[in-house]
Amino acid sequence: MSRKPGNISRFFTNLKNSFFVAKQSNKYIGSDQFGNEYYEKIGDSDRNVRAQRFIKERSGASSHDIPDVPVEWDAWLRGRRKNPPTEEEIKQNYVKMMQKKMRAEQLENKYSGIKTDDVSGPNVLTETIVSNNPNAPFPRYEEYEDTPGQKYNKEGNKIS
Repeated sequence: MSRKPGNISRFFTNLKNSFFVAKQSNKYIGSDQFGNEYYEKIGDSDRNVRAQRFIKERSGASSHDIPDVPVEWDAWLRGRRKNPPTEEEIKQNYVKMMQKKMRAEQLENKYSGIKTDDVSGPNVLTETIVSNNPNAPFPRYEEYEDTPGQKYNKEGNKIS
């Protein structure tokens, strides 16, 4: 019949483990397109050592810079995914991201009813607001009707 360790023996075991640090080896997992390297330390439950995942920043980066970490690697670092990302997965996600950006730009160009002003910059949007009363609580827009079936012109007069 085996006995469970008591509180006193657990106390001394934990005290001993706190003085003698368990040596953990860093296991290289992979790197990303920014030059960051990802490592993992394997945990040991006998010595009450937790597994750790960490990033080693690219060489030449200042200590004040926040490293650029892809979403897939960030999820692995935070433990939201068990296995590290593969190169194919990263490439597929990059292609999807670029497709979404391209489609969003196409939709923006297709449905933009707002005038663009090329003088102030290529991506700056401007809009004209017409107000017929300086004390009005809300501005009136040219393309919207105040009441259904009636519209206002630029001077603020009703058009029948």
